[in-house]
Amino acid sequence: MPFPSHIERVFEAFGIAADTKAALYDLYISMGSEVLEVFGDISERAAAPSTLRPEDTVPIRHLVVERYLRRNHPRWTSNTPTPSFWYPREAEGRASGLVVPMGPIPEAAKRIVGDDQPVPEGLFLFGKNAHFGGRHDTVSFDIVATDLDDAIAIGRSIGQQHTIPGSVGETSGTFESESNVLLIWEVQPNVYKPAGERNREISKIYRRHRNWHLVTLACALNWARERKCATYVLRGEALAATHEVNPAKTISDMIAQLHNRTLDQVTAALALSLTPADPGDAQILLNTGVMNHALTKHVEGFGAEGAILRVGMSAEC
Repeated sequence: MPFPSHIERVFEAFGIAADTKAALYDLYISMGSEVLEVFGDISERAAAPSTLRPEDTVPIRHLVVERYLRRNHPRWTSNTPTPSFWYPREAEGRASGLVVPMGPIPEAAKRIVGDDQPVPEGLFLFGKNAHFGGRHDTVSFDIVATDLDDAIAIGRSIGQQHTIPGSVGETSGTFESESNVLLIWEVQPNVYKPAGERNREISKIYRRHRNWHLVTLACALNWARERKCATYVLRGEALAATHEVNPAKTISDMIAQLHNRTLDQVTAALALSLTPADPGDAQILLNTGVMNHALTKHVEGFGAEGAILRVGMSAEC
């Protein structure tokens, strides 16, 4: 799909190469018009805009991350909702999702971590259609570092960076509001764990936030409990099928086991139950459309029991 016509005319006037424009478009549909503002700044420093190549667009994400956090982090601190960083792909760069500050990290989530482990110092944020490339009705739960400079450092680090900049990791899913059904399909890091020179600059910050997986999942389940959602979570064994992973970057058995261990630890601490999904649950999931295409095909072919767990939400957290 092309850029809006007035932007196409500007690119044509300045002789922007087709491959550079294609690289920009991928960024634009993911992050919106601020990409073009940053590209304009880069163009002003170039010998001529027509000389810019796709590799010259690489710094754009980092620059947009910093601008986004400097503008929105103070708003989150004052409990003001903001647009999301990532734009839903179907919006083609013209409309963002939503980020809503949810107040302090729930005490129930803090208790899971334990007295001898650090609780991330951060802002509890709920994202609606704020997931990278996210399909409609995605929701995410992040803890963004309280300190702005820490948040910027996290947001610029190497990793998946799938949700809100400044968050070490997130819990995400799909929520169908009409039927009040939530499917949690990942508890995933946004940044890679520092190792050697990789992400060395955030080593100290990462250590303080290393329990992000327990806290974000607990926040998600607490959110669902308060809304009396019918809540389901993906088994670790179904991660590969659901995410249609690149065969060269497979999800290892260890990752699946860690996913399941996180589910067990958090639900046990919150006194919630996990039960294999039955055919009735499968029908609910199919009817509400909370599963993506890959998981839908898997459930249609093999049933839901081996892929999805139902969360018993009757207990008080």
